[in-house]
Amino acid sequence: MGLLPDSQPHLASTVAAYLPFAGPDFRYIYGLFGAILGIALLMVLFRVFERYREGRKVQRSSWLTYEKMAKVKGLSNVEIRLIAGVLRRAKVQRPAQALSSILFYEKVMDQALDRGWISDDDFSHLERARGRLVRTSRSWDGQNRRQFERGPCAFEVNVACITKDSIDEELKTSYEESDEKFVQAFNGLVAESRVESTRVQDLSAGGIALLAGDKDQFHNGDYLAFSEIDGGSPIDLSPIRGCILDAEHMEEQHQVILHVRFLPYDGELRKQVIRTVYEESERAQAEKREKVGGGKKAQRSEKAPAKKPASKSPARRKKTTAKKPSDPSG
Repeated sequence: MGLLPDSQPHLASTVAAYLPFAGPDFRYIYGLFGAILGIALLMVLFRVFERYREGRKVQRSSWLTYEKMAKVKGLSNVEIRLIAGVLRRAKVQRPAQALSSILFYEKVMDQALDRGWISDDDFSHLERARGRLVRTSRSWDGQNRRQFERGPCAFEVNVACITKDSIDEELKTSYEESDEKFVQAFNGLVAESRVESTRVQDLSAGGIALLAGDKDQFHNGDYLAFSEIDGGSPIDLSPIRGCILDAEHMEEQHQVILHVRFLPYDGELRKQVIRTVYEESERAQAEKREKVGGGKKAQRSEKAPAKKPASKSPARRKKTTAKKPSDPSG
């Protein structure tokens, strides 16, 4: 017990021996340690600030890259602003990835739809932006194409149009498209609606484009029910409900192109739609290659000149070498 008090002066004198001042005053020792800790803390804070500033710089650079890429891909200012808003709400660190990867774009937009970040009008702009991104994408792997490509299709499908006003009048309260009361009202109104024949122009897992006769019965915001024509379609769309985003009237042809988004539907059926899109796209591309290849072959056969008969080459002359005179000295 008596060693501890005696050891303090000895320790103080030992530490003080290495200091540039005399006397075992621990205030200087504590001050030295405090200065060291203060310097270390300042270094840590400086490092944190540098990393924060570097992160902000990288983030600004990422958004500049996003804006440049969006303009290169032909997106409008409204589309650029809407996509940027969704990406910021989703806290995406590399926004340009949404423009270079259709898989990532679809993933973020599906999340935004599930959380109610996108209105019907905004969705129409985002679908058009998606179409531009698909057309300007250069390198896709097979998986991305099979899952998210909007492919051209050519088959007929029957539709029944249910106006939004009739849904509102039936329910008389606010509703969501996933509510059971909406589904019941929708199914009840389908039975009373007139069925029209349409032709599919293109198809994706998120929507469809239809060509129909322009009888002024299709309007933005109205809903569609699908029914299969016997043997006329590669997939049964009857379990899916749709909402008209845009009705593009072609007055000269007396027709209208309906841009329709699908309401949420079963995941297994979604896989079937994706597979159908891929198969129809591959079939259309194969027919196009065959048509182009056949046309080029016919052009080559027409333009190819008649082969001239091979002319006999003149007989080669034998080279004669003059004999050298013999050396007389030899």
